Amino acid sequence: MNRTSRPDRLIRAIRVVRAGRAARLGQGVVEYGLILSLSAALAVILLVFFGGTVSAVLNAVGDAIDAAS
Repeated sequence: MNRTSRPDRLIRAIRVVRAGRAARLGQGVVEYGLILSLSAALAVILLVFFGGTVSAVLNAVGDAIDAAS
């Protein structure tokens, strides 16, 4: 019977744990990337639809500041 020695089993267990951590780290990076890309897409969509309104509001604020000074 060919049994693996205790150090070999320990090394194999450490490799499995490290691989699991790497997989979780990669998953987290992908999730943050998806959140960032969806946030950017939402910002672009909102600016496309409401850009004119935002511009008008900012112009009105600027004109009010100019009139006050």
